[in-house]
Amino acid sequence: MSEINQTKLSDRGKRYLLMLADAVVLPLALWVSVALRYGDVYKDMTDFWWLFPVVSVVGVFSFSKLDLYRAIVRYIGPSSMLPVLQGATISAVVISLAAYLSGTVVFPRSAPIIFWFISILMIGGGRIVIRAYFYGLFKNYLVREAVAIYGAGDSGAQLAIALLSGDEYTPVAFIDDNRRLRRNTIHGIRVYDPQNLERLVEQFGIRRILLALPPMEEKARRQILNNLSELPVHISTVPGINRLVSGGGIPVIQEIGIADLLGRETVPPDEALLAAAIQGKNILVTGAAGTIGSEICRKILVRKPSRLVLYDNSEYGLYQLEQELLAVDHTETEIVVLLGSIMNQGHLLNVIDTFSVGSVYHAAAYKHVPMVEQNIIEGVRNNVFGTWQVARAVAESSATELVLISSDKAVRPTNVMGATKRLAELIIQGFAEDPKNAAKRFCMVRFGNVLRSSGSVVPRFEEQIRAGGPVTVTHQETTRYFMTCEEASELVIQAGAMASGGEIFVLDMGEPVYIRKLAEKMIHLHGKVVGPAVDVDPAKVVDISYIGLRPGEKLTEELVIGENITGTRHPKIQQAREEGIGQEELASLSRTLQQACETADYKTVKSLLEQYVTGYKMADESFDPGFALANEREGANNVTRLDQHSK
Repeated sequence: MSEINQTKLSDRGKRYLLMLADAVVLPLALWVSVALRYGDVYKDMTDFWWLFPVVSVVGVFSFSKLDLYRAIVRYIGPSSMLPVLQGATISAVVISLAAYLSGTVVFPRSAPIIFWFISILMIGGGRIVIRAYFYGLFKNYLVREAVAIYGAGDSGAQLAIALLSGDEYTPVAFIDDNRRLRRNTIHGIRVYDPQNLERLVEQFGIRRILLALPPMEEKARRQILNNLSELPVHISTVPGINRLVSGGGIPVIQEIGIADLLGRETVPPDEALLAAAIQGKNILVTGAAGTIGSEICRKILVRKPSRLVLYDNSEYGLYQLEQELLAVDHTETEIVVLLGSIMNQGHLLNVIDTFSVGSVYHAAAYKHVPMVEQNIIEGVRNNVFGTWQVARAVAESSATELVLISSDKAVRPTNVMGATKRLAELIIQGFAEDPKNAAKRFCMVRFGNVLRSSGSVVPRFEEQIRAGGPVTVTHQETTRYFMTCEEASELVIQAGAMASGGEIFVLDMGEPVYIRKLAEKMIHLHGKVVGPAVDVDPAKVVDISYIGLRPGEKLTEELVIGENITGTRHPKIQQAREEGIGQEELASLSRTLQQACETADYKTVKSLLEQYVTGYKMADESFDPGFALANEREGANNVTRLDQHSK
């Protein structure tokens, strides 16, 4: 209670202070009015001196009755100016009547009119000055970050008010595509044409652009983002002002990521397909702790399976995923966390039968191209023989469905990783075509790069930019397909639900992206300039260095082999039919490949990869066990191919 009383006393004290200030300002305004009328600041006003206390009492009393003193000055707005106008009008009328009724002929008749204007200016203007102070216009102006607001609608106007009341940002310009708004001012901030942005950035020293856009088509929004990404400024966004009205909380400034620039027009997921694939089922995800595997687990859990089995050989990765999923409402789902290797077919078979698994999503794989290129044996063992073991476990168990997560690098591969993924696809195709598996569904889903996956280009570029550069790009013409992990995971599940057996589903990846353009956009998003640059602070310059294609890398990636591709019921999922290998031949391949890996028989591994993966050819030196040793002896900095001489 004491704290409340203290607050009330404080508010009352503030009101009394404002009353005292107005009681002084009003007589001063009257004196200025008379002085202006006569053009003499020393004019003798003793004949009507009593009007000065009258105007003071009448004015303060009027303002009080009109609730002017209950308006919080720091939040005062246009509506709060109405009591000032009304109070000034009452005061002017009262002093005019008082002078007339008292017969004070020396009091100029035009003085009340002049007084009306001056009192409004002094009473209202004084409050606006105080409000501006609280909004921070006069404090730390030079050290606050200059920002432009893209969008001069209601959200932009509200955002400007919020920024002006803070200590971090100073809005210096509005940007809007609406021609009718240009050259107008909002809260004293001018609205400009987007075509002037480059000049405005330099003129005002703008370091950040805040998006306050109304609801619009994703394509139009993405076009705006891509145009802005050409400038060396941070791009941030705030949720719409409707969130405040609907109780969504105070909008928080959020950074625009590279995914927002590269994202494509998305299609809402087909909930019927997702429910058919997940709801009430027992599901196993291999490689559950990986980027794709963990996201698939998140999407699955939301759709309420009966049981979700997380299978991975990474103890810490599984622990992290388990803690995250346990924090989600999963009252209808049992979460089972199991450490294990896909190389252990007996363990997999036991897990599937013990937990009555119906569907398996196989995401466990080595996918980093240079790493697999340097560790060929382990890459082949895990990606090829591991897939064989998973497929055998599904074929021999109670499970009825297997979905393989494949890669665009499996199409006409030029590296070991791509070749192993193509062999994995052939294995799944072989199991699907085996009459013994007629009651089961084996399918594959092929797509390109996933943004922010472990070891991908985006996190590496971010680290290099934070370190000041250079950003290393392999080649100026290198292009890649990109998709967000969230979209890819949902599409994988929906594709699996459409499978009848043996299909290769290909996700629509949109248009390929030039990696150099990706690097430039990321540099700009961090508020930096792509070097070399003249007359720019060196701390803001980040160079791009072209290092050449690494072993096994392509300039461009493909998604299908041949032209045999058709659509499906989902607009973002296509279906390809590609030539496979018979089950007996696959069994022989698996046995031979396993033996070759166990004995480090590189010639046989090379022969098998080139024989079964159409168009694949590996350089001879990649399979020479003495090649890495020779480089090591010569003091080369190349990473040793450990598996090439581990035996």
